[in-house]
Amino acid sequence: MFEENIATLLIAFLFAVIFLFGGKWPQLPWVRHHHRKALSFGAGVSVAYVFVHLLPEMAAAREVFVRLTEHLRLPFPEYRVYLSGMLGFMFFYGLDRMVTWSRKAEENRGAAEESGGPAYWLHIGVFAFYAFLVTYLRVDKIEEGTVPLALFAVAMGFHFLLVEHSLHSEYALSFESSGKYVLAAASLAGWAIGGMAPLPKHLVITLLGFISGAIIMNTFIMELPKEKEGKFWPFLLGGIFYAAVLLPLG
Repeated sequence: MFEENIATLLIAFLFAVIFLFGGKWPQLPWVRHHHRKALSFGAGVSVAYVFVHLLPEMAAAREVFVRLTEHLRLPFPEYRVYLSGMLGFMFFYGLDRMVTWSRKAEENRGAAEESGGPAYWLHIGVFAFYAFLVTYLRVDKIEEGTVPLALFAVAMGFHFLLVEHSLHSEYALSFESSGKYVLAAASLAGWAIGGMAPLPKHLVITLLGFISGAIIMNTFIMELPKEKEGKFWPFLLGGIFYAAVLLPLG
């Protein structure tokens, strides 16, 4: 148990470092000319992790949820984890649209986005909660074993690098001055509270579904921007590579 707590703490630190210093990564000489390809590769890894690992985990969690909530007589318990996944998917799509509308309204009023307007703080606040939940759920997890924990660190590390790139590109100075610190702190807080205040397992399963849907939508939003900057072949390679790593462990 102690070793696992240390491992999850290191993962929380990894996420915090990504949020704090991910913006420096493209400046490295060996990354500068392949940054977009590397991000697309990471997006492929994230998608492979969701479809090959998280979705099967959701199927197993569905059985656990039904068993744990028999006495509660909840409506449609066998669909609860999938409905929460759909909610996470739709929520982050709605957030993306809401932020777009809010930023347009601020531009029409002549508001300076670099000063950190409502759209900025909404975006940062929701993604801080997102980072918090991801780390929290890894501490208060359903599955056992250190190999899935290591695979989770790689997949979500790539995913948070994509999140950091997207927010940094959108908000620049505001993100540098405040946003990255909020996200880093949220990652560490998720680990701390996950160890001190575990939730009932059926609530953990519901949140697992929500996060799975959110990861899918956020990867699509960030990898498939309007400018079509995403690189298909690195994206495909990342997905195939990570699926090949995960399948023997299934």
